[in-house]
Amino acid sequence: MDELAETPRGWDSDDRVEELCEQILQEQPGLQERELWRALAAYRLRGRPGVERSIGAELASANRQKLCERVRLLIGRLPVDSLQDFSGLVAFTETFSSRVQFVCDLVVYLFAEREKGPEPDGPEAQRYVEFFVQKLMWELDVVNRIAAEQPLSALEGEYSDWLVDRILDGEVLL
Repeated sequence: MDELAETPRGWDSDDRVEELCEQILQEQPGLQERELWRALAAYRLRGRPGVERSIGAELASANRQKLCERVRLLIGRLPVDSLQDFSGLVAFTETFSSRVQFVCDLVVYLFAEREKGPEPDGPEAQRYVEFFVQKLMWELDVVNRIAAEQPLSALEGEYSDWLVDRILDGEVLL
């Protein structure tokens, strides 16, 4: 198996990688980016793409659908005075969700970028999980502080301003 992992299996050019991506997407339309990444890794390991759908994602999707339907119904029952805070909370969660997705992608990128080459780092791979957890905990602490000082209607704006300030200072990546 180590021999297969070292063999590029068609990784001789960026164009070939694009061809493999197109082939996988033709065979499995609707594949999400992360599933494509896993299919490419399977191709490197076994010489053929193979994607097993994440059971956690499927379960979350089914529950999410029910939750979304219920929220739609509940919006009509909210007092008019709470709609601004509700809208602010929705805006914040959209921004934060995008931010978390970016951090997830960043961790995967950092792993791939830093671990490329003939020998992986091995036991130190735990540092990627530690980075991920520390990054999210730091941002959650900021969100908690902002929420303690601001109404929900202002949370998204304050969090976005904080992110922009950190980005400009070079403290966080886009």
